[in-house]
Amino acid sequence: MQCPKCQSTVKQYRSGFNLSGSQRHRCGVCNRVYTPIPNLNGYPPEIRMLAIRMYVEGNSQRAIGRILKVSQQSVANWINAYVEKLPPAERPEKLNIAELDEMYTFIGDKKQNLHPNYRGSRDTVRSKLGYCWQTHPREYASLSGSSSWRKAILQ
Repeated sequence: MQCPKCQSTVKQYRSGFNLSGSQRHRCGVCNRVYTPIPNLNGYPPEIRMLAIRMYVEGNSQRAIGRILKVSQQSVANWINAYVEKLPPAERPEKLNIAELDEMYTFIGDKKQNLHPNYRGSRDTVRSKLGYCWQTHPREYASLSGSSSWRKAILQ
């Protein structure tokens, strides 16, 4: 070891480690503390690119952090820094082919609820009562005015 200040090669002592884990040395002649071969702070570029590749493949930032044993905020910062370096995406002036995905939506309410314990809203019960009353008036005549009509209709 050679002191960078006084160029002395004698009386060079180890003096602990710095925050990045590199060995520190102290010169016995001028008392200068130095690090001959410093380690870089942070994660290596290979880990960062691996995290970005994993994100592009569909892993979540939290999962990447767990797998690589790094903070998920570090993964988010690496992804954002990488995206800022990318050139802007080219946008065509006119689209030749548009690809649509199928989507099925309900307008209003579903037609039938298949849940076995479904009791229904007041409107659903009234509509079922009206249907039952019109088709079988004698069977439901005794149920009017009682609380058991709802149980009989919804079973």
